[in-house]
Amino acid sequence: MIKIWGKILSHDKIIKDTTMLVDEKSTTFFDMLKNLCYSLNIPTPVLLDKHVYDFNLFNVCLFKPDDFVESVIFDKFMLELINND
Repeated sequence: MIKIWGKILSHDKIIKDTTMLVDEKSTTFFDMLKNLCYSLNIPTPVLLDKHVYDFNLFNVCLFKPDDFVESVIFDKFMLELINND
């Protein structure tokens, strides 16, 4: 199990966030993203290879308003892996 922190930022301040425990063996990255967006009550962004690559390499990925099909009222949506040690 891994813990993911999803946070919505506006003007570099967190306006809403949540954490989620994810079973990385049985859950896809898109399903995890979809569930986090549902719990934050925001639309699901378009998932690109760059997002998955950044998350795998840096344990963080960033979605900007251009990554959403629908308009959003925030500047950034960020996913971050939280260490459980």
